[in-house]
Amino acid sequence: MIWAAIGMAMSGGAVAQIAIPQSAIPQSELADTKPDDFVYVAATSQDRVGRVMTPVFVNGVGPFAFVVDTGASSTVIAPRVARRLSLRIDTSNPKLLRGITGSELVPTVNVSNITAGGITLENSSLPVVEPRVFADADGIFGADAFGRGCLIVSFERGKVAILAKPCPRVDDNWEKVRARLRFGGLVVADAHIGATRAVAIIDTGAERSLGNPALLAALRERKKISLDSNRTQVYSATSQIVFGDLLVTPSLRMGGMSVGRFQVVYGDFEVFRIWDVADRPAIVLGIDVLGQLDAMMIDYTRSELLVLPRDSTGGVAMKRRGMPTRLPRN
Repeated sequence: MIWAAIGMAMSGGAVAQIAIPQSAIPQSELADTKPDDFVYVAATSQDRVGRVMTPVFVNGVGPFAFVVDTGASSTVIAPRVARRLSLRIDTSNPKLLRGITGSELVPTVNVSNITAGGITLENSSLPVVEPRVFADADGIFGADAFGRGCLIVSFERGKVAILAKPCPRVDDNWEKVRARLRFGGLVVADAHIGATRAVAIIDTGAERSLGNPALLAALRERKKISLDSNRTQVYSATSQIVFGDLLVTPSLRMGGMSVGRFQVVYGDFEVFRIWDVADRPAIVLGIDVLGQLDAMMIDYTRSELLVLPRDSTGGVAMKRRGMPTRLPRN
């Protein structure tokens, strides 16, 4: 079973309005704020897929643990957080939530302010989604919130920072990858999978890396990937469940960064159509790969991805003479 990230959230239709009294909710349904020693950031290891969360304050209450999701255009809140804060879950103003596997209308909740790091969203109508789809976190912090400044994630130190300004300058140990921002903050870079050119989408909210049918077909045409696969289920923020094929994939090169052979789940996922890359080889780089870095930064003001690979052998490695980026300029 694999969970993945939200693709987009947009306004939708209307259905009947409901209100849930706070007194009617069992204590077990209430979200607990996180203790000081809660682990928000964890690296990927051989026996564990990493994660990136951030402490979030909703209407001044917190911290809650929200997944930091560079693949989500909308911040999302769990219903238990809304109930704890006595916020009315409104089904009369739903939003169309588009995820990895499909789309559906979800209710919303009005929030006066939501804050993480140096970023605050004021007077927001947020989609409400059950927490099972994002690793039982309290919500998702999307690019609508942090997609105008700098995101810094240190897997080595277990820290995350969200700045309302450009990223700090780094030394030569970091590798800079030119990127392009699409759909309100989606980070896209040029890459090669083996000898196949592909679009790489940076998605800290995806548990596993995902490939589209066009990439799988190109790799099989070059006989660079096995025909044997393991079928697996993929879940996202919407209720649809899609099966994919888990396959060992040739090495990836992106700028000066290289990744050795790694596992990718291939499938006809809705998100590739949402992001307009269904007809060309494309890959979503999830936390299974990104979590092998020592650190990463996304500078939304300069359209740059900066990565600091681990010194250890295997996993993500530095390749100084990587391919040049060839992203077209808009």
